[in-house]
Amino acid sequence: MSKELSPKESISNVQMDIEDSAEALAAELRLNKRVVMKIDLVILPFLVCTVFLQLLDKNCLSYAALYGLKTDNNLKGQEYSWLATIFYIGYLFAEIPVFFLLPKIKNLCRWMCALLVIWGALLMCMAGCHNFAGLATVRLFLGIFEAAIQPACIILSTTWYTKSEQPIRMALWSNTFAGVFNGIFGYGIGHWTGSLSTWKYFFLVYGAVTIAFGIVCSFLLPNSIETAWFLNAEEKKCAIARTATNQTGIHLGAKDIKWKQILEAVTDPKYWLLVVFIIVQNFINAGITNFNTFIIKGFGYSNYRTMLLATPQAAVAMGACISVAFICYFVKNIRYILICLTTCVTMAGIIMLWKVSPTLHRNTCLAAVYICGFYNAPYVLTLSLIASNNSGSTKKAFNSISVGLFYALGNLIGPQFFLNSESPTYPTGIKAMLAACVIMLFCVSVYALLCFVENRRRDKTQLVKNGELDLEEIIRIGKEVDRDDLTDVQNKYFRYSF
Repeated sequence: MSKELSPKESISNVQMDIEDSAEALAAELRLNKRVVMKIDLVILPFLVCTVFLQLLDKNCLSYAALYGLKTDNNLKGQEYSWLATIFYIGYLFAEIPVFFLLPKIKNLCRWMCALLVIWGALLMCMAGCHNFAGLATVRLFLGIFEAAIQPACIILSTTWYTKSEQPIRMALWSNTFAGVFNGIFGYGIGHWTGSLSTWKYFFLVYGAVTIAFGIVCSFLLPNSIETAWFLNAEEKKCAIARTATNQTGIHLGAKDIKWKQILEAVTDPKYWLLVVFIIVQNFINAGITNFNTFIIKGFGYSNYRTMLLATPQAAVAMGACISVAFICYFVKNIRYILICLTTCVTMAGIIMLWKVSPTLHRNTCLAAVYICGFYNAPYVLTLSLIASNNSGSTKKAFNSISVGLFYALGNLIGPQFFLNSESPTYPTGIKAMLAACVIMLFCVSVYALLCFVENRRRDKTQLVKNGELDLEEIIRIGKEVDRDDLTDVQNKYFRYSF
């Protein structure tokens, strides 16, 4: 017979159980923290630096134009605008083969490193051009080889980070550091003296750094979580369990394209709302990326002064992105509200540029340019929604590729609103950016409403709220999602973020 415990012994045993549970929980939290820290030290810097170099390489065209690129290459009329557009023509058409390749690539990091080396070499070729045809050809191939970077970064983010961690990390790698440093680097390079024209040094230096970074990273980055050299066996299990809680799978290297998952994506109205959002948001991106320096110079500043004065706008964009991402980390389902707020702030800056005279109020117009820096935050938050709200290997790849496809389309159309004859105020371009903000507000509002209604429907029909599942059950479901390659529609426990 088992001995009956006294009340004191029973209380003592309960206390011991509580202490053991608390100690186990503390150990689990320490392990998770250690795993996140190691991932942040290896994977995150790669993502941040890759996108930084990509944006640095793209944005340097406008800085090179200030130092003689237009004159040396005899650019006339809308030819400079076409240099901005043709990059995205290559980017747009490359997304189609990228879609078929991306789900099948097992070593995504190594593949991205190869692309870094190729586009760095192409960038250096820009320095050898002496007419519009040469510049346009190189820009076309740059677009082709940079097309896969952003979709690959989205997939890597969902592979290594949980839903709550993704907005902050995406805010960091979808960075505007390039805008900050382009002005500083441009100011420095502008003072170089050498046998070459100043604008050529932009492409030679940036291209060489990109090649070196790609080569170094190809030796340092792991194929997957299972082969991560910086995690031990226990940490690898923890890393896999963490991403299982996303219920979006960690599946890479699929053999087949699952057309049903693509059909599921394109028949979802939420998909098309984000498509329109991305297209029009990049009207603003195209204007700021390619014409920001010309607008500021039009206020009456010299080339050197323009370089430095363009920098704060990128700093504002960077601060806005990181701030909203941190808020998302602590407050659930607030992305929609933050997208609306930052879009409204951007609208205020655009209206000021449109209505305020730079002759009478130059400092006010410069402040308006800086306020427009909030434009990037809605895009970053939208990327995190796409990463968080799609499950299934093909569907994730399709949605990630769609971002690149329609990002390219928006940037392809955007520069054409900025007419050379209207320089430096570009009223048509300003009006196009303002209209884009209105459309963005409509799209994200309807998207959030659809997510809210669907979550409520699933809660009522299943009588089980996502937050009521314990951790072991969530991990079990996450493994099932990965094993069976379930989509967010097929997984009845999936809840949409907004």
